[in-house]
Amino acid sequence: MSLLDFRKVERRFAVKRSLGDVIANRPPVYLHAVRGVDLNVRQGEILGIVGESGCGKSTLARIGVGLQPSSAGEVLFNGQRIDGPDYDGRLQMVFQDPYSSLNPRMTIGAQLEEVIAHYRRDIPAKERKQQVLRVLDEVNLVAETALKFPHALSGGQRQRVSIARALCANPQVLFADEPVSALDASVQAQIINLMKSLNRDKGLTIVFISHDMNVVRYLCDRVAVMYLGEIVELQDSADLFASPRHPYTQALIAAVPDVRRTQSLREPITGEIPDPFAILPGCRFATRCRFAEADCQKAQPMQPVAKGGVVRCWKADRNHS
Repeated sequence: MSLLDFRKVERRFAVKRSLGDVIANRPPVYLHAVRGVDLNVRQGEILGIVGESGCGKSTLARIGVGLQPSSAGEVLFNGQRIDGPDYDGRLQMVFQDPYSSLNPRMTIGAQLEEVIAHYRRDIPAKERKQQVLRVLDEVNLVAETALKFPHALSGGQRQRVSIARALCANPQVLFADEPVSALDASVQAQIINLMKSLNRDKGLTIVFISHDMNVVRYLCDRVAVMYLGEIVELQDSADLFASPRHPYTQALIAAVPDVRRTQSLREPITGEIPDPFAILPGCRFATRCRFAEADCQKAQPMQPVAKGGVVRCWKADRNHS
């Protein structure tokens, strides 16, 4: 069952015009960060979104949670269009840097109580502190954490607080925007396992954004691969890692260090990244793809693959290995 739907979603950012541009009456130039994304998030799943830095992952997440408007297309939650921030708290986000997303002048308890007061008006004021302690326990933090300020916590503890703050709103969908990329490896594992337990025990739907393929492989049920603002492949996690269909997905997986791999890595990605300001009709990966042919310059609609997956490559039914 689909809980959240992105339909032909686009996001364009206008580039600042110089005085010369204004005088010459040159048309504005736009950076196309997200390009016609169709994506559904199923209830109760963990959906991974992966890709290189700058591919549009975070922008898509901000559109999904209502922090940024789309330039075209629409986002539907339970069949209803989202226009702006979700004031009911059903969609929440955990950011990459927990320190900058927490108020340094407020205790952790006060920040969590503020969220409860705003979103959970069914909870009386006298019960908010107990609710704070319950949520802190859910993310494996001791009760004394409520009395501390953000600077007194470690990076992993601050990220747990960020997750707790999102949970205080009792969300149905949690967007996690690279929540472990700034943490040590051991702390990363704790946060990842916490995400997995929240999904398993609370049925929380999670959209997990990352560029770490190993983390995504362990955590996610399905994986969407983004390249220059487009979804180029979407498959169940096991199928995607066992049989990636798009050349870009294959390159991402081949680049993951693996001590068990006896054969040499596949050829690295070469070629030039296309102009991000240009709108090209064909495959945007064609300038870097070793399988590119003349037909790759034509429009590339999504092609269905086994088990309900899709891939933006007309050669997807061929063996690219």
